[in-house]
Amino acid sequence: MDQSELGCRGFALSRLARAARVAALALSLVAAAAGAAAAQDDDSDIQERRMGFAERGKNLALTTSFTEVFDREAFEKISSGFVTTVVVRIYVYRATRTEAPVSLALLKLEVVYDPWDEVFEVRSRGPLGEKQVRTRSRAQALRLMTELDEMPIAPLDRLPIGPHHFVAMVVELNPISPELLAEMRRWLSRPAGETSLDSSSSFFGSFVSVFVNPKLEQADRTLRIRSQAFYRAPR
Repeated sequence: MDQSELGCRGFALSRLARAARVAALALSLVAAAAGAAAAQDDDSDIQERRMGFAERGKNLALTTSFTEVFDREAFEKISSGFVTTVVVRIYVYRATRTEAPVSLALLKLEVVYDPWDEVFEVRSRGPLGEKQVRTRSRAQALRLMTELDEMPIAPLDRLPIGPHHFVAMVVELNPISPELLAEMRRWLSRPAGETSLDSSSSFFGSFVSVFVNPKLEQADRTLRIRSQAFYRAPR
């Protein structure tokens, strides 16, 4: 068993978290209200979702999915031979201090169909570096594009024992914003595992500015998702 254990208060673990990993979890899931500032704004477009969390080495790891970013038309286009792109921004906020994130992770996913070999190639670039997977199954390609399995999203030293935090995600399908694409290239050019926060980045922002009162998106579809609150239990 890991050095710290999971304590539950009224919430069951996400179905995505495998039973075999329960003993390794080091986070407690609890109900928590949104920050006072966010509560005063219109956040009706934000989906609430139970996510799986674990301590892995020196990082907080996330397990979740966002399959609904693909509608039927987008799913069919995966077989078109053109590249389909999903960009995921994952913010960790202190529940009572949502003016700035304590950590931010960026993940870029691409899928393209090769009609000659009749395979889908899924490419990812993010906290775990670069990876390529080839599959003949379109359904499997969709899963690879929309499921995260224990992806590191924040250093544990930014998450003190006790205070409540939550994860908020922006998921964009085929973004075309020049600002986002330029910032994405700059962010992904950093070495894998680099976790420093740059307050000058266009990605950096309060929960209200990024999730409640966002700029006009330029993407085929955008999701905003918020997790249940969690805290790290003492050892």
